[in-house]
Amino acid sequence: MPFIKNLCEDTRPPYSLSMFTASVSLVLCLITVPGNVLVCLAIFKDPYKELRTSFNFFVFQLAISDLVVGVLTEPMFICFHIREAMKYPVMENIWVIHLTFFISYAASLLSLAALTLDRYLTVMSHHRRLLSTTQITLISVLIWVISFSLPCLYFVTGFYLFAFMFTNASLIIIISILTFSYIRIHQRLKDQISRWHWFKQTQIKLTAMSLEKKLTRAFYIILGIFLMCLLPSFVMIYIIIFCDECDCTLVHWMRDLQFIFLLLNCSLNQFLYAWRARNFRKAISAVFCKTVSYQVNAELAGNNNGIIAADSNSADVIELIPLDPTKLSSMPIEEMGQTNQFSFQSSEKRN
Repeated sequence: MPFIKNLCEDTRPPYSLSMFTASVSLVLCLITVPGNVLVCLAIFKDPYKELRTSFNFFVFQLAISDLVVGVLTEPMFICFHIREAMKYPVMENIWVIHLTFFISYAASLLSLAALTLDRYLTVMSHHRRLLSTTQITLISVLIWVISFSLPCLYFVTGFYLFAFMFTNASLIIIISILTFSYIRIHQRLKDQISRWHWFKQTQIKLTAMSLEKKLTRAFYIILGIFLMCLLPSFVMIYIIIFCDECDCTLVHWMRDLQFIFLLLNCSLNQFLYAWRARNFRKAISAVFCKTVSYQVNAELAGNNNGIIAADSNSADVIELIPLDPTKLSSMPIEEMGQTNQFSFQSSEKRN
């Protein structure tokens, strides 16, 4: 029957399932924690002063929320399933695991939405738009307030109904934001390319077309990974809720796999939004090797007009680059993602 609060909780899952879930969760934990710690460390230390942007602040926020999953949710999940396999009583405190999971995963999804909208606002503005430190702080506080508030419905609805609503809302909202942002950004880039027909420099058009391809590839990678993780969870929660013929063994398999796919998403975010960027890898290398060189290109702060570009090593990190044809034609593609690195302080001075 749909939306039963304690569906199959009185029936123990197979030993093999509990150990399988514990093992996979352990592997994901070992990926999630070190990777996101390094991402946070790179942004916090920022040895080359290249990471102090609003986008990277939301990457930091995303890494923190995923780190909470790796430090709290996944270890508790591992202990739960090991105890479950050993036939110890485990259901009394299951709400703690559920609540920490929904809080941290909600923060992760909201951070993903925030950094996507940040890029959208930046590239759609005729002038460079940087959020101030105060604005970013308020957005971050709002993310965590919502993340702590929404899961309280869990105590009213029970796990399965809340998981059903949570998965549906996550899939619809995040895909809508990603798709809308990509379409508008892509249209903006196409419009800018079409206005260059009077330029003679072939390199300008070739560069812009290359950037467009990078943007498209980045979008498909992000959307593909997100769908790979969330769609199976989406299907499984529907099977759990609406399959009247399913026995408790299948329900337990669907329950565990649904969690695993969502945890996988938290493990992969770091590779989509940080590790692909050359400046992140360079910052981490500098922190560990203790060979820090503090150099800031302040002379680039006056650039206001631009086209949409993607770092050749991090196609998802969209930035603005100078629209001056002479600069564009002489600028290597690999340098374009590096042309706008500003601190929050410089943003506030202009405001």
